[in-house]
Amino acid sequence: MKVKLDDIIEALEFVNMGMDTYAYLNPKTGEISYIDDYMDINAEEKEDIYEENIDLPTKYDIDEYSMMEEFIETIDDERLYNQLYIALNGRGAFRRFKDTCINFDIIDDWYKFRDEKYKELAIEWCKDNNIEYI
Repeated sequence: MKVKLDDIIEALEFVNMGMDTYAYLNPKTGEISYIDDYMDINAEEKEDIYEENIDLPTKYDIDEYSMMEEFIETIDDERLYNQLYIALNGRGAFRRFKDTCINFDIIDDWYKFRDEKYKELAIEWCKDNNIEYI
């Protein structure tokens, strides 16, 4: 069974956005299941998911802050480079970083960079778990 890489990437993005949401891949069917701490499912149903599926990376495994730092290292313009690093300091760093990217008209560059990092993470996860992908 080959899994669609786009499905893995979508699951990683969804897990990273949600609070306490976990994704699992059924390697036989390619189906992705989600569980969060607020779902009303019994222990037996959870156990079935755990036994039949492989854990996808959690939001704790997906380090978007590091992605932002890596993105900044690709910036040649010293002023923009400094502004992005300043944006990453303190509370609200993600919002300030995004706002700075918008203000300097590089938001599409950021999204392209971030998408590529998610793709790399998905490919690495598939290889680590012997999952064939398309």
